[in-house]
Amino acid sequence: MSPISGTTPLWIAARLLLEEHGKEFFKRWSKVAGGFETEEIHDLRVASRRLREALTLFAPCFGEQELARTGKKVKRVTGILGALRNTDEAILFFSQLSPGERERSEPELRELLDRLGAEREAARQQLESGLKALKPGPLKARLRDELATPRLFDNPRTDPFQELSRFADGALQARALQLCGLLPEARDEANAAGQHKLRIAVKRMRYRIEILQPLFASAFAGLQRTLKGYQEVLGNLHDLDVFAGMVRERVAEGAGRQELLRAIGARRSRLYASFAALLENSPIDAIGAQARSVL
Repeated sequence: MSPISGTTPLWIAARLLLEEHGKEFFKRWSKVAGGFETEEIHDLRVASRRLREALTLFAPCFGEQELARTGKKVKRVTGILGALRNTDEAILFFSQLSPGERERSEPELRELLDRLGAEREAARQQLESGLKALKPGPLKARLRDELATPRLFDNPRTDPFQELSRFADGALQARALQLCGLLPEARDEANAAGQHKLRIAVKRMRYRIEILQPLFASAFAGLQRTLKGYQEVLGNLHDLDVFAGMVRERVAEGAGRQELLRAIGARRSRLYASFAALLENSPIDAIGAQARSVL
């Protein structure tokens, strides 16, 4: 971890933390290119999202457009990785349905898994060609050059010389307000779009706290654990919605199709109950205040 504290000037902390997360991103990229293993692909997706959040967080310290262009390039990497991840998760889910969930849809399920297997191979090939086409070298050089030229004077967006803890307070408040604003829609069990938006906001808050980890000391583990809990349950809800969409798109009308959708719906109801319980036990609208109080 970089030698950073709450009193570190913002522009210095920005450079050090962006360098740190950039190195992690390119290291993960290199590992994926060497074997395209499922776990390494997942790690690269997480590293790409964390780097994008760091670029967004510290963008005011640099020229108005520089880091935004780099963020778009990193986002392309995230997008390329998505199709293979979704297919892998779907194959795992449908393969592990219980006997009771699959007994009335066995033929449709076998056909769906065969189709997903073919789609996985196509997604893998697209991932390999896509990453090769992007090439990490130019992106790494771009990030290095941008970090070498922070906007220290006449900066209308922020004071680069302020202490990191002061900047972090406002940055955390911004993400916390997003969480609170999205919560009412997400509380409606039928509002999958609202839960999806909240899931994205939770991820961004978690990454922001992970980026600013040096400021939280012993409080970091608890904050991260709470956000991971929300991310997991909301991510699983979103996965079920994606799987239901796959069934609607890939399985012909009939009793087998309806049984698969019924099984997914039953799991979703149980999972939503877990989400509701989490809201009661660890209120999401309190996370921002907890994080800021540590600062």
